[in-house]
Amino acid sequence: MKKNTAVVLFNLGGPDSLENVRPFLYNLFSDPDIFRFPLAFISQRLFASLASRRRTTGAQANYAAIGGKSPILENTQKQADALQQALGDDSYTVFICMRYWHPMTAEVITTLKREGYEQVILLPLYPQYSTTTTGSSVNEFRRHCRKQHYQPVIKIIDPWYGQDDYQLAMVESIKSAAEKLPDSNPESIHLLFSAHGLPQKIVDDGDPYEKQIQTTYEAMCQRLQWPHTSLCYQSRVGPLPWLQPYIQDVLKELAEKGTKQVLVYPVAFVSDHVETLYELGMQYAELAGSLGIPHYHVVPALNDHPLLIKALKQLVLDKSS
Repeated sequence: MKKNTAVVLFNLGGPDSLENVRPFLYNLFSDPDIFRFPLAFISQRLFASLASRRRTTGAQANYAAIGGKSPILENTQKQADALQQALGDDSYTVFICMRYWHPMTAEVITTLKREGYEQVILLPLYPQYSTTTTGSSVNEFRRHCRKQHYQPVIKIIDPWYGQDDYQLAMVESIKSAAEKLPDSNPESIHLLFSAHGLPQKIVDDGDPYEKQIQTTYEAMCQRLQWPHTSLCYQSRVGPLPWLQPYIQDVLKELAEKGTKQVLVYPVAFVSDHVETLYELGMQYAELAGSLGIPHYHVVPALNDHPLLIKALKQLVLDKSS
């Protein structure tokens, strides 16, 4: 029986137990769109095996600190359920497709093919485009479509960092979080927008992510009109230069200036996971405290915020027309 349109939400995925941290990392380090090697069919597997083994213990400790697993699947499922309800009828069915953990691309495509979906709308839950996120997910989807001889009409939603309801959701979340600080006056708050970093080499090779993050930041500054804001990057790994300034350097500078209240917004993320809950919420909170910043608060990611769901619905409808 012919089905209507499948809406596929792309996200990173995360381990659902401490035992699955290592295979999750192996999948991440096996991604040919991020890590490129000569004779990749041999060297990629070796690199992924060594890198995942080396990083497992530290990553397990991070996940243990937030409950023993990543909450990203549950948060994405809430988004999918809310979007399904918002779309309202049987014309669309919403699916989740994770890049590095279940439900993974091959499984999702098997379901789409079996159920007869002839049109698929790919909706990356990454507002800003990068070859390492949206690009990787789209490439993986197309690869597995070819492997499974599945040929739907595929429509890909463009980067949506400028979507009005999405930006209004961020404004609303930031203002709400500010009320939890001892002094909610924007004059007394430094608002720090933190984005996931990228190796500088990837940006130098033409990846548009940094420009789109900068545009998002400028739009938020325009909407909020708060006097003290800055943009930084987090999640750097390895010795190579990444996008700067690094969050730890910005926190040190703010402490030296005597800043007492820092409100952090995870500008590149729409779902809470280890990088918002542990890295921003624990690791850098501890650093801020040690530097003498007495009030440090992280704004929750949008998750299933009604305005985000409204934005996602409009993106689907616009792509369908």
